[in-house]
Amino acid sequence: MSFLVALLLGVIQGLTEFIPISSTAHLTIAGALLGTIDANNPESWTAFIATIQLGTLVAVIVYFRRDIISMSKHFFLENFGSGRLPIKEQSRDSRLAWFVIVGTVPVVVAGLAFKDVIEGSLTKDLHIIASSLIVVAILLWIAERKATFSRTSAQLNFLDAMIVGCAQVLALIPGSSRSGTTIMAGLFRGLTREHAARFSFLLSIPAILGSGILEFAGEVEHLNWQESGAALLIATLASMVSGYWSIAFLLRYLRTRNMNAFIIYRIALGTVVLLTACTSDTGQREGTNLAREMTPPPASVDSTANSNMQMKADTAVITDVVEVRTTAGNMTLGLYGKDAPLTVKNFLGLVRKKFYDGILFHRVAKNFVIQVGDPKTRDANARTEWGTGGESADGKPLAEELDASMPSAKEGYQFGVVAMARTTEPNSGTSQFFICLEKASALPHQYTIFGRVIDGLNVVSKIGSVEVEQRDPDAMEGIPKKPVVIKSIRLLKLH
Repeated sequence: MSFLVALLLGVIQGLTEFIPISSTAHLTIAGALLGTIDANNPESWTAFIATIQLGTLVAVIVYFRRDIISMSKHFFLENFGSGRLPIKEQSRDSRLAWFVIVGTVPVVVAGLAFKDVIEGSLTKDLHIIASSLIVVAILLWIAERKATFSRTSAQLNFLDAMIVGCAQVLALIPGSSRSGTTIMAGLFRGLTREHAARFSFLLSIPAILGSGILEFAGEVEHLNWQESGAALLIATLASMVSGYWSIAFLLRYLRTRNMNAFIIYRIALGTVVLLTACTSDTGQREGTNLAREMTPPPASVDSTANSNMQMKADTAVITDVVEVRTTAGNMTLGLYGKDAPLTVKNFLGLVRKKFYDGILFHRVAKNFVIQVGDPKTRDANARTEWGTGGESADGKPLAEELDASMPSAKEGYQFGVVAMARTTEPNSGTSQFFICLEKASALPHQYTIFGRVIDGLNVVSKIGSVEVEQRDPDAMEGIPKKPVVIKSIRLLKLH
């Protein structure tokens, strides 16, 4: 990443974090246009965003430093020790601290309860981002017309804090905007625009602090400090400076103006993104007819597990590529839409329905296969049934596509090959698939091969070597003791 691009992204983050137009939407669009989002390594982009977000946290803390110091001082003096007072008798600053605490509870509860959904592919969908931009814009428009603008932050109560806090939960949906949703709720409660924004910014401090630190801690390993450390520093500083400016600008702007400019902008941007997303999806579906030859990626094979393995020549044609994000790491699968068109269509149909999000790898056969796709693994109480369930994308039986003349069949079940074992009956495993380990190469051709791992074979080896709970002491397979979960699967474009 160049210093100029880092500077631009930092400025975008700072400006859009506090102005009610959605920082996530703008960073996603800018990152895509500037070519900084690596589809094969999305963790680096997540880590980048998590880091520069801390710059905007510094901005809001510095801007409201006097308020924060006063609120903290009065809160501790009036709630602890000999100076403790009933809440009704506490000062404005102490009560404001209470309101920030109460208003933060909903987003903490929702964030923890829906963590997997938030981190999954559903919240990265451009259709959802665009829809959120438009829906919140409409709600802001209604709030502008219903608001009385008769109250200040000195007149806040616990009900106000809880309602604004619940509105902040909407910000977990990309495209909503934290400031947009909370200012909207403040207007509905009769606050003036400026005071609704001030409380919104104060309420954002614990939310940004908590989520920013958690995201940064979880993604810091994906940052390349030596290669991009300077660019990261520039982006973070830029987000801090532009964030400070955007806070000052918005508070000054809202003293004399309404939200109409932001409402119009959100609707326009949402419409453009929605139309672009639809065009992109159409192009992506058409792109599945394209094909490219796949060459084996020996560099991605785990050296400790497969250093002596001879990979067979890879001649099957890849028509689609998906990224599988798991709690053990990410892998990229190339799918053989020419060799197994029905199986690939079924798999992609399930991917588009977000069927696999949250499903566990329920079977690890040492040195043989790892298996996933049974929806029953979402229920910990159904462990005895794991591996017995499944469904097709359309609910109809799915035929086996066994053809010994196909290139994939000639390759066999070598390390990294993806296959599906099932019968022709409905609900009989048509969502389950397995990835081959070393010893699977001895299998005769009896399961439909519909793809292979083209990046992330080290992750396959990692999952294949986890400690398992064996149902039968003599069995060679079992359920991972520490759950390995598919966080999301998303379709990538072929280039």
